[in-house]
This record gives sequence, structure tokens and C-alpha cells, in this order.
Amino acid sequence: MCERHGKTPATLRDWRDIPPVPTLAFTQLDLGCGPAERLFVTSGTTQGAERRGRHSVPDLRLYRAAARAGLQEFVFPDVADMRILSLIPSAMERPDSSLAHMIDWAIEDFGGRGSAVFATGARFDFSGFAQALQRSEQDGHPVCIMATTGGVIRFLDRCRDDGWVFRLPHSSRLMDTGGTKGAPRALSRHGLLHAVWNTLAIPGYFVVNEYGMTELSSQFYDNVIRDRYDGRTTHRAKVGPHWVRARVLDPATLREVPTGERGLLCHVDLANVGTALAVLTEDVGRLTRDGFELIGRVEDAEARGCSLALAEFVS
Repeated sequence: MCERHGKTPATLRDWRDIPPVPTLAFTQLDLGCGPAERLFVTSGTTQGAERRGRHSVPDLRLYRAAARAGLQEFVFPDVADMRILSLIPSAMERPDSSLAHMIDWAIEDFGGRGSAVFATGARFDFSGFAQALQRSEQDGHPVCIMATTGGVIRFLDRCRDDGWVFRLPHSSRLMDTGGTKGAPRALSRHGLLHAVWNTLAIPGYFVVNEYGMTELSSQFYDNVIRDRYDGRTTHRAKVGPHWVRARVLDPATLREVPTGERGLLCHVDLANVGTALAVLTEDVGRLTRDGFELIGRVEDAEARGCSLALAEFVS
């Protein structure tokens, strides 16, 4: 595909000229320059499990290094380690989940004494999780909660039903990911931040939403903890490590749109060595002064660019 566009390592003059591979192509083709050390698959699509996206990672060491650097910059810039309480199953249970591996590495590299996982398969151990939060209240050691956004909402609902309220120590934080997929109800970002403060006493500037994809080797995060630690005043936005870039493209032409206008998110990830450096997503967003804002998933009227890109790629 790159050769048809005349874009080769010998002719490329700008990283923006790398032809992006649509995420839909990962559901139909095995994309890789060699054998995979690990095959990660997406959690599932509306087309069925047989059409799940597949990402062939040739070297887990690079993926781990990228994940660790992102976590250190955006989740743990101010501490060397912290008690991590996870509501995401481990990689032992879900070996094909890139998220599960990232959380396991986070616990290994940053997890302090008392770190633990409170999810197995599709089941949450909310009682054990609540007891671990109570221990943090009692001993004064801050915690980092890692969970899917849907898992956080389910726990907040359990707290509401059972009358649980926690006052976690200062600098405790929450990293949520995955959107509201699997959540029992819709909850706006503002509503989530408000509920987390009321239930856990974690302020919004210590709540970071992680945005990652199976098809990428790097992750984006809310900038709030990093910028607060650096003494910068910014608006909440998604940012990534220095080797990854986000573009916003017109759904019809796949050309860049001006800052502030909505379009398809396209990510260029230099950690995707051996697969696809540029990935065209089905997510809609807009560039801001401080990063980018994730708006939601593509709608039918905006899907034309994804479909055209896929048709060209598989041809």
C-alpha cells in the first residue's frame, strides 16, 4: 500500500505522509514483518468474536518499555511506587489482552506493598476491594486504583447501594480506561469525577483516563497528574509520550482538519515496530491547545473514510 502511494523510507519527507492502516484491517489480515512473540486481540466487535482485531507484537520488551514510560510520566510522575489495587483481570487469565499485560507490569514496576488484583474473569471482588480501601484509610498509605471505566461505575453503584464511603489518603489516584463499555449505565466524565470525589475523596486532578488500543504499543493519558506535578496550568486533554503523535482527519478526504474541528483520530506510534506505525481509528476527536479530546465512536455519516481506507488496503 505504501509503495502504491510512493511512500517508502527513501522518499518519505514528513511523518504525516505515512499512509495509515485502518483498525478494521487488523480484523481481516495478520499484519507483521515477522513472527509474533505475542498476539494480542481486541475485546470483541459487533461483528462477532471471529472478527476481533489482532496485533502481532514481535518483541514484548519494547511494548513493556513503552507502557512503563507512559505510566511513569502520566500516572506516577511524583512517586517511585504506590499500593496498586486493580479491578482488571491479570494477564495469566487473559494472555491475549494487551491491557492485562500493562496492568501486570504496572504492579511489578510501581506496585508497593499490599498491591492486589480484585477481578477474575467477569467477576469483581468488590468486598475484598472495599476492605483494601479501608486498610488504606487506616494505615494512611495512598493507593492507585486501576480499572475499566465500566468497572468503576459498577463499584460506585455498589457503594451507593451498600452505603460505602471512603476517605482515601492524599495523593491517592484513579486510572480508568476503556470507556463505558460494559457499564450498567451511562455516566458523563463530569459525573464520574464528581462521584469519585464524593465516594473515594480522590480529586479530579488525580483521576486519569487512559486511552489505548490493541493495535497500538503506546497509550495516551489525561495530562492532569503530570502537569500538576510539573507546575503547569492546562486544560484536561489526552497526551502521549514523545514518540507518539495524534492527528485528526476529515472523514471523507482523510486530510488534516484545523485545530478544534472534529474528525477521525489517526495515531502514529513509533513503538509499533514490525507492524503499522500509522493507525487510522474509528474514534472521533478534536485537537486542543493541550493535546486532543476524545469525543466518541464514529457514526454512520463519518464512517466513509474508514471504509474507503479499508477497501484500498485490502485490495
